[in-house]
Amino acid sequence: MLRPFPDPGVLPTKPKPKRGEKIVLRVPGLPPYKDVKFSIRNIKHRHNERFVRLRQEAIKAMAGRAWSQGAIRMRLTVFAPAFEKGKALIDYAAGVEDTLDGSHGDTFTYLPTAFQDDCQVCGSGSYFRRSKKTHYIVEVTFLD
Repeated sequence: MLRPFPDPGVLPTKPKPKRGEKIVLRVPGLPPYKDVKFSIRNIKHRHNERFVRLRQEAIKAMAGRAWSQGAIRMRLTVFAPAFEKGKALIDYAAGVEDTLDGSHGDTFTYLPTAFQDDCQVCGSGSYFRRSKKTHYIVEVTFLD
């Protein structure tokens, strides 16, 4: 039996964003989080849809442009009543970075969406705002 293969993403058709350009992603629900025990990139992860949703929003915002290989500033603001049990803001920020870059494993390959690797994030801010409506905003500024 064949298992479904995750969507690797899209190949860019336009040049990378210019220095100073920014994309803003507004996404319903909670962000993907860094899970060192079982990757949220795995289609069998119980919250894989968060990973997929953010990738889809980033692909749409990049509008065919190539991902950056230069310096990035990323700002994450999470709006929710509270964090999930056992999760902290840093877990969500790391999960967002992992979602926007490229990755591969034994059973998956994901092309980058906004930047090649999370080590490019050289400026960041992560914020939590109590809110009845759960959503988050990711701002990616291309510095190079």
